[in-house]
Amino acid sequence: MDPKLRRLLFRFALIVIIAAPPIAFLDYVLPHHALLRIVGTQVKRSGKEAGPAASQRPGTARDVYFIFAEDVDSKKPHVFRNEDTAWGFPWYFKFNSADIQAAAQSIADERGTALITYYGWRIALFSLFPNVIKVVRAEPGAWAIPWFNIIFFTVLIGGGVWVYFSVRRIRTRRLAR
Repeated sequence: MDPKLRRLLFRFALIVIIAAPPIAFLDYVLPHHALLRIVGTQVKRSGKEAGPAASQRPGTARDVYFIFAEDVDSKKPHVFRNEDTAWGFPWYFKFNSADIQAAAQSIADERGTALITYYGWRIALFSLFPNVIKVVRAEPGAWAIPWFNIIFFTVLIGGGVWVYFSVRRIRTRRLAR
């Protein structure tokens, strides 16, 4: 193999290895939008003791809300959990999971469509579900512009360009001396 091609492939692989974790992290924590038909909701008790004895010892179990939806066109099922993020990471400061659950139940009763904003991934192997941030009643043709993501990446890329040119300016000054 040509040494130049080998070097190029090595650099490309190194860039992919370095860039993949931050990209995956941002994909997990940044909000996504989906237009789905809500078909049902459920409340599950989870924790160390998820039974009648859990109510006697507070703090050992908690209620987890679930929202069941399907794609409007393909009927592909989607399951979301609906938990408060409170003050924890990622910082969505969500304290209204019961209100979101009530709105989702209302939409499910009429088998209506909703614009669901969520973060996270569905990993069936580990029983992980994306967490709903917001549910808004919407018409079947509606769509959302991800303003937060646009602004976030604009600031991120702008900051990266600024750092690049700052370092380049400092280098040229040092070399000029």
